Amino acid sequence: MDTTVAKGMAVLEALARAKRPMRLTALTEQLGLQKSNVHRLLNTFMELGYVQQDPETSRYFASLKTWELGAGIISTNSLRRSVAPHLQAMQEKTRETVMLTVPVDDEVLFLDRAAQVRALRYVPLNGTRAPMVFTAAGRAILSRRPDPRDAVARSIAACPPEAGFVLSQVLEDLEKARRDGYASLVGGFTPWARVVAVALPGPGGAPAAAIAISGPEERMAGDHLAEVLDVLLATAAEIGEVSPA
Repeated sequence: MDTTVAKGMAVLEALARAKRPMRLTALTEQLGLQKSNVHRLLNTFMELGYVQQDPETSRYFASLKTWELGAGIISTNSLRRSVAPHLQAMQEKTRETVMLTVPVDDEVLFLDRAAQVRALRYVPLNGTRAPMVFTAAGRAILSRRPDPRDAVARSIAACPPEAGFVLSQVLEDLEKARRDGYASLVGGFTPWARVVAVALPGPGGAPAAAIAISGPEERMAGDHLAEVLDVLLATAAEIGEVSPA
């Protein structure tokens, strides 16, 4: 691996995921790199147009050129294109937020969503990542893996300490999800909601994605929850095997 390229990508990824512009010192400490190396990489990215610097605060942030690359990639993603009509149909039937996620290492990446405008501020943005056990979608994916113990342990370690997840309990939850055919989680990455999710198999049967339905806990109960689960399971069966590309 070319270490210069790896360090450069680490800098760019950190800026792209940051909630606000970052100081050089904070970026250096987060990445564990020498300040001179990070400064040189930032100057290179600024010359290429991928990073900008606020003239008043001297803080750095990823430019819209980075967004352009991602937008171009997502527009050609066959998984998102093929599942999008199903997400919209599920949202119209349930009136709840519907999400498509894919596994990336020990995390899930929120790839697409269908939601009412009033609910958008309560759901993860497309492009957001979260530890697998912190989401119903991630648990649905883990429940379909033959031996998820190590992945669960790593994922728990990446969750906020206040989440209070215990390995043995999560493994029991995954076994229940395997039996039921879906995972359910109250709280976690969306603390206000109950989320139910089903894994979608890829070529060879391994889980390649997950679809999830999210709504306020008090509404996602009783007959409405049963109706939501019927829509979720029927849609997953209709979609069948998916390609992760």
